[in-house]
Amino acid sequence: MNIDRVGRDAIVHTDQMCYTFKVSENPRDFTNHRTNQETLDWVNRDYYVGDWRIHPYGDNNDLPKEIQKVIQNNSDAPGELKRKTNLLWGKGPKLYKEELVDNELVRTWVEDTEVQTWLDKWDYEEYLTRSSVDYQHVEGFFTKFFTNRGHARLGRKPHIAKLEHCQIDRTRKVSKKSNTSLKSTHALVTDFAFETMQDLMNLSIYQLFDVLNPFAARTTVHYSNMYSFCQDYYTVPDLYGALEWIRRSNASPLILKALSKNGINPSYHIESPQAFWDAKREALEKNCSERGIPYKDSMLQEYEADLLKGVSKVLSSEENTGKFWHTKKAFEVNGTNLIEHGWTIKKIEQNVLDYIKAQQLISDHASKKISSAIAVNPALGGTGTDTKVNSGGEQHYALQNYLLTQNDIPEMIVMKPLNMALKINFPDKKLKMGFYHISPKKLQDVTPSERPEAKI
Repeated sequence: MNIDRVGRDAIVHTDQMCYTFKVSENPRDFTNHRTNQETLDWVNRDYYVGDWRIHPYGDNNDLPKEIQKVIQNNSDAPGELKRKTNLLWGKGPKLYKEELVDNELVRTWVEDTEVQTWLDKWDYEEYLTRSSVDYQHVEGFFTKFFTNRGHARLGRKPHIAKLEHCQIDRTRKVSKKSNTSLKSTHALVTDFAFETMQDLMNLSIYQLFDVLNPFAARTTVHYSNMYSFCQDYYTVPDLYGALEWIRRSNASPLILKALSKNGINPSYHIESPQAFWDAKREALEKNCSERGIPYKDSMLQEYEADLLKGVSKVLSSEENTGKFWHTKKAFEVNGTNLIEHGWTIKKIEQNVLDYIKAQQLISDHASKKISSAIAVNPALGGTGTDTKVNSGGEQHYALQNYLLTQNDIPEMIVMKPLNMALKINFPDKKLKMGFYHISPKKLQDVTPSERPEAKI
């Protein structure tokens, strides 16, 4: 028996049969189910390390990792996010001055040897690349500011020495336990997996960067982000609402893989209550405690595999004709709702073509939801519509519209730490950093000599 897992769900296939398996709090409402680990109420879920109160990013403080896991297993999302990063990047970061010409705001791109020398000392392009990637995934990123305080006796002025990108999965906003306000004051950098005691001990605490007092500490941390409605500490990225669609898109290839590998349809779909597995985990933990051995998650997985193997034996082969599977249902009163807990086994009609088409429809619809959440026009994201290739005109106007309407705020957020540093270090130059873009031309406006040669 083989079990292909997708989170808490699974596809079970043996030599005789194949079925899908899901875990749900309430099987009657499984379609609209959202796990308790995906809410927006993070403010009241703070936890403590020493004298510090850590403000979690997500219910389990792992939202960036969860997004990474879901995105990287998808066939559409990584490419669309990379395309979006490329659209923001354009021809790369350049220095400019803003001027009003005939009552129109114009960027004048400039070269400055002094500023460029400072930028080249710490590889600003790598910093901006990493920051742009973080922003496109979670609409926020952390930056370390390193200062050189200078020496008044030597006539040296303090300045920002360099900026450094911080891994967003390892950086969180924190505040002192005694701080009763919702405003965080510091940032903590560590490996939040806390798999070993060493991870817990290797904590680095930094003050949050203050543009009005940039040299308050030798090293500070700044969080640059798109503000999310009614959120105090972190941004809720637009991708958050599409995570379930992305998971459904990820599951479809595994289902078709199992179908192709076994040459048969999944015969049954089994839903089990989460309460059953919670109770079993407690029983295993109690048993391990009585025996004086440590509990491991693999014990529950082994129990689940044995149980699914038993289900397979009952549901498959001609020898089991007349046998049946019996479970008990429990009911829980939650306010005005009556929640049903119990196993449900549903027979799937053996229609291979309809089943494959259903999976394709789910995958196609999920792709549209993903494209909508990432906010990339299908003509730019490469997804197209109904498998049709977008025309050059569609791509031209989509790109023109994107550059005019969707790059300004992302550029402002990504460039904010660097532009603050430029203003602090070179206040008289009035320079800013921005991404240089070339306005697209229609093909009929390009002379034959300017058109790219076709390569065979």
